[in-house]
Amino acid sequence: MADYLAALPLGFILSFSFGPLFFILLETSISKGLKQAFFMDLGVAFSDFVFFSTAYLGASKIITEENQPALFILGGVMLSAYGFLSFVKTQQKKNKIKKGKAINKKNLISFPIKGFLLNIINVAVLFFWTGLLFVIGPSFEMNPIKIWTFFLLTVATYLLVNLCKFYLASRLKSKLTDALLFKIKQALNILIFVCGAFFVFKGI
Repeated sequence: MADYLAALPLGFILSFSFGPLFFILLETSISKGLKQAFFMDLGVAFSDFVFFSTAYLGASKIITEENQPALFILGGVMLSAYGFLSFVKTQQKKNKIKKGKAINKKNLISFPIKGFLLNIINVAVLFFWTGLLFVIGPSFEMNPIKIWTFFLLTVATYLLVNLCKFYLASRLKSKLTDALLFKIKQALNILIFVCGAFFVFKGI
């Protein structure tokens, strides 16, 4: 059991990783609500499952230094486009921000899809899980049950910590004025755009 304890702090660290998805999930929890943010996070977790499966099967070799810049540019463009479009859309609805708006269950399906797509374009996540396999693989003697148990504990911790963050953000929302909520949302959109631009610059 001691071999799995490292999964808990790892999941906690992943939850607070500084990157575009951190801001996207936070923005969603504030502007949309707890359930929407958690559904998006489920999509992120599923993309991590895809990445980990790919790394485990050895398919990560197809990611070479030659195509890595193109993947960074593609991912950066998509993130910047998301931030820009969200900024414009929020600006247009500046006077229509309403708190406690009823949840449209049909639209919940789009949130895990969005979370999956936003994370799957980040090739760095594949390298992370591949590197993790190189670390834990030998200690687990490449036992698939032990390796996947470690992965699931890491992701479960990540989701639990994020759920707590989303809850606090949703509680904070009720104490924010519409004007301040608007400014926070726009600031997060700008940060998402800047992160996307950074990936494009890194790819170039």
